[in-house]
Amino acid sequence: MPGYHVLDVLRLELRFLELGLYRARTPGRPLLIFQDSPTCPRYGAATCPNCALMQFVPSECRSEATSCQQIQLNDAGETVDSLYRTGTQEELEEAVGRWLTATIKRLEAQQAQGGDLNNVETSPRSWQLSAGEGGYYDNSG
Repeated sequence: MPGYHVLDVLRLELRFLELGLYRARTPGRPLLIFQDSPTCPRYGAATCPNCALMQFVPSECRSEATSCQQIQLNDAGETVDSLYRTGTQEELEEAVGRWLTATIKRLEAQQAQGGDLNNVETSPRSWQLSAGEGGYYDNSG
């Protein structure tokens, strides 16, 4: 979304997920997480070079038509794509919700410290499961 900060996009994605809008009944196929979001700048383009989520996509997947589906959501290496193929809608939404919440928290903390949000650690490998919240927190700092 041109003109939007990555945090704005992530917050909108989380809100969209929390409202259950990816479960909304629509004519045709179900809505796909990220790809059918109001934050998606794609509009029929072959790739998504202006997408705020691109910084979270592994570099080797950035030329794919649905590169946002390749964002690694956890240490197990699950992605939106892999969970569509092997998990339930509930498992997918839970994993995406955890990733969004953790990523928002990390970026807010980085922003509060005056950090550059265009240069963020995008791999969840440095995150650990937080027993208190059931989500992830950044353990790299």
